[in-house]
Amino acid sequence: MTYTVTIRGRLREAPAAAKKYHDDITKATKAAAKQAGDLTHAVFLDPEDPKAFFGVDTWSSLEGIQKFAGSPEIQEFFGKLFDGQPDVHVWLGSDWNQW
Repeated sequence: MTYTVTIRGRLREAPAAAKKYHDDITKATKAAAKQAGDLTHAVFLDPEDPKAFFGVDTWSSLEGIQKFAGSPEIQEFFGKLFDGQPDVHVWLGSDWNQW
Protein backbone atom coordinates (compact mmCIF):
# COMPACT_ATOMS: atom_id res chain seq x y z
CA MET A 1 0.00 0.00 0.00
CA THR A 2 1.22 3.49 -0.82
CA TYR A 3 0.19 6.90 0.46
CA THR A 4 0.14 10.07 -1.59
CA VAL A 5 0.72 13.35 0.20
CA THR A 6 -0.38 16.58 -1.45
CA ILE A 7 0.90 19.97 -0.33
CA ARG A 8 -0.73 23.18 -1.52
CA GLY A 9 0.61 26.54 -0.48
CA ARG A 10 1.65 30.04 -1.46
CA LEU A 11 5.34 30.70 -1.70
CA ARG A 12 6.63 33.32 0.70
CA GLU A 13 9.40 34.56 -1.61
CA ALA A 14 9.67 35.20 -5.34
CA PRO A 15 9.71 31.91 -7.30
CA ALA A 16 13.46 31.97 -8.03
CA ALA A 17 14.38 32.47 -4.35
CA ALA A 18 11.80 29.89 -3.24
CA LYS A 19 13.17 27.37 -5.76
CA LYS A 20 16.72 27.81 -4.47
CA TYR A 21 15.59 27.40 -0.85
CA HIS A 22 13.41 24.37 -1.70
CA ASP A 23 16.15 22.70 -3.72
CA ASP A 24 18.84 23.30 -1.09
CA ILE A 25 16.67 21.86 1.71
CA THR A 26 15.32 18.91 -0.27
CA LYS A 27 18.84 17.95 -1.37
CA ALA A 28 19.94 18.03 2.28
CA THR A 29 16.93 16.02 3.53
CA LYS A 30 16.50 13.59 0.62
CA ALA A 31 18.31 10.68 2.29
CA ALA A 32 16.30 11.06 5.52
CA ALA A 33 13.04 11.30 3.56
CA LYS A 34 13.85 8.19 1.53
CA GLN A 35 14.85 6.32 4.68
CA ALA A 36 11.46 7.26 6.21
CA GLY A 37 9.66 5.85 3.16
CA ASP A 38 9.38 8.75 0.69
CA LEU A 39 9.39 7.14 -2.75
CA THR A 40 8.82 10.18 -5.00
CA HIS A 41 8.77 13.97 -4.72
CA ALA A 42 7.26 16.15 -7.47
CA VAL A 43 6.58 19.89 -7.56
CA PHE A 44 4.08 21.71 -9.78
CA LEU A 45 3.64 25.46 -10.25
CA ASP A 46 0.61 27.34 -11.55
CA PRO A 47 1.42 29.04 -14.88
CA GLU A 48 -1.03 31.84 -14.04
CA ASP A 49 0.11 32.36 -10.44
CA PRO A 50 3.88 31.90 -9.98
CA LYS A 51 3.58 31.74 -6.17
CA ALA A 52 1.06 28.86 -6.18
CA PHE A 53 2.81 25.62 -5.17
CA PHE A 54 1.51 22.05 -5.44
CA GLY A 55 3.69 19.19 -4.25
CA VAL A 56 3.00 15.47 -4.52
CA ASP A 57 4.96 12.83 -2.65
CA THR A 58 4.41 9.07 -2.64
CA TRP A 59 5.21 7.26 0.60
CA SER A 60 5.41 3.63 1.60
CA SER A 61 4.63 4.22 5.27
CA LEU A 62 2.08 6.33 7.13
CA GLU A 63 4.33 6.30 10.20
CA GLY A 64 7.22 7.56 8.07
CA ILE A 65 5.10 10.46 6.80
CA GLN A 66 4.11 11.46 10.32
CA LYS A 67 7.63 11.20 11.72
CA PHE A 68 9.30 13.06 8.86
CA ALA A 69 6.66 15.78 8.39
CA GLY A 70 6.38 16.31 12.13
CA SER A 71 10.10 16.94 12.62
CA PRO A 72 11.09 20.45 13.73
CA GLU A 73 13.35 20.80 10.66
CA ILE A 74 10.52 20.15 8.20
CA GLN A 75 8.15 22.41 10.14
CA GLU A 76 10.78 25.18 9.95
CA PHE A 77 11.23 24.48 6.22
CA PHE A 78 7.47 24.87 5.60
CA GLY A 79 7.43 28.04 7.70
CA LYS A 80 10.15 29.62 5.58
CA LEU A 81 8.94 28.33 2.20
CA PHE A 82 5.23 29.14 2.50
CA ASP A 83 3.31 32.30 3.26
CA GLY A 84 1.13 30.73 5.95
CA GLN A 85 0.31 27.13 6.74
CA PRO A 86 0.14 24.94 3.61
CA ASP A 87 -2.74 22.52 3.07
CA VAL A 88 -1.28 19.02 3.55
CA HIS A 89 -3.42 15.97 2.88
CA VAL A 90 -2.70 12.23 2.90
CA TRP A 91 -4.44 10.05 0.31
CA LEU A 92 -4.66 6.27 -0.02
CA GLY A 93 -4.14 4.58 -3.35
CA SER A 94 -7.21 2.82 -4.72
CA ASP A 95 -8.04 -0.06 -7.01
CA TRP A 96 -10.43 2.12 -9.04
CA ASN A 97 -9.98 2.16 -12.82
CA GLN A 98 -7.13 4.55 -13.65
CA TRP A 99 -5.01 5.67 -16.59
